Amino acid sequence: MQKYQDLLEYLVLIHEIDSLTSLRAAMEKVARRYDFARTGLFRRSLTPARDAVAWRCLVGSEPDAENPILFDGAVDGVLLAAGALEGAYFWDSALAAGGRFNPALSRALRLRCVRAAQEGLAYGVTFPVFGREGLAGALAMARGRRIELSPLEISLFSALARETLNRCFVILRCGETDAPGGNTVPALSLRELTILKNLADGMTSVEAGRTIGLTNHTVNWYVSGLQQKLGARNRQNLVALAFRLGLVS
Repeated sequence: MQKYQDLLEYLVLIHEIDSLTSLRAAMEKVARRYDFARTGLFRRSLTPARDAVAWRCLVGSEPDAENPILFDGAVDGVLLAAGALEGAYFWDSALAAGGRFNPALSRALRLRCVRAAQEGLAYGVTFPVFGREGLAGALAMARGRRIELSPLEISLFSALARETLNRCFVILRCGETDAPGGNTVPALSLRELTILKNLADGMTSVEAGRTIGLTNHTVNWYVSGLQQKLGARNRQNLVALAFRLGLVS
């Protein structure tokens, strides 16, 4: 039961996490509960010319990009994008179905799994994330003994993969935006951005809370946190700074 609670707690709190370091710590807490020894969240992107695919590990670790053990974009990524692997898959099950794949890809998948086993990660499971334009990323988790997950746990981990990747996008987008004067715009959660927009629209705490299902006291708590993050003196200054930093328009 505690495992479910940790997963649900993560999914509830993830939108308040504002750094990749904190995101990794939260995800590893869940992974430890399931005895996963190594995890990795991978992002798929296209080159500017949209003629090639690139994969990057955003959260977790993949020490040797040339010889990956958790996820190989040129193998797992291709099989997922082509539909040869559908939804979440256990590595041993994928290997057993290797006869359905392109022989070269099947051999490459087996080789990756052999490298993982040599690192004490004989069993793994991968949760793909799909977006409007197709495959967007994947979460891979591995350990030394067989993995058994219930349908509910698979569903929750799939949600964890999707929400973590989306949160990474928000953190990276906010963290890479430069504010006037050379300061970095702090990473804000979707809820914080929504409250900022409501304030910019002239809503009171009561009105803002009504639109997103929060009490006015909770909205006030968020506003206080936003003032601290942006260094605002009061609500009027907070809204002015939000416009200046491009957080609302």
